[in-house]
Amino acid sequence: MAPKIRGIVALALLGALSGCSPSGSSTGDSPDPDPSSFPSANVGFGGPGPTPVEAAVVDEAMFRTPSQNIACALNDSEVRCDIVRKTWKPPAKPADCELDWGNGLAVTGGRVTFTCAGDTLVGTSETTLEYGQALRSGSVRCDSENVGLTCKDDETGHGFTLAASRYTLF
Repeated sequence: MAPKIRGIVALALLGALSGCSPSGSSTGDSPDPDPSSFPSANVGFGGPGPTPVEAAVVDEAMFRTPSQNIACALNDSEVRCDIVRKTWKPPAKPADCELDWGNGLAVTGGRVTFTCAGDTLVGTSETTLEYGQALRSGSVRCDSENVGLTCKDDETGHGFTLAASRYTLF
């Protein structure tokens, strides 16, 4: 499959597969959970992200971190990042998630969720977002730092920092 088509397919799956909510409801009828209610392994992060650098603006992108431990799909309204190796554990799997739980994080619809997915973004991109670089699509921005990857929806202020040893939701 051509890289552009594979990227579009992966971005389409992003919306479809990140629909499980940490609260156990994917209907949208319940209020959005407060990300601060999730357990957080945020020792050492010291806040919601690195000092901003000039971000390259893209329509959409699939990328990985230099360690190749985190792979992401980014578009103008959401981002999903999957992680290969981690020492932290996600919160309990919600009843409505029948797929793999907690192997990444997503910001979609302005909400931060753990992924509930039957696929992975790992291995789908050869593009590396080097440490000290950032990408932006629409209101969503991801910053790559050697201490972790931070992605945030600037419209809502919600996002996450993801690393092998810890994560933070904000």
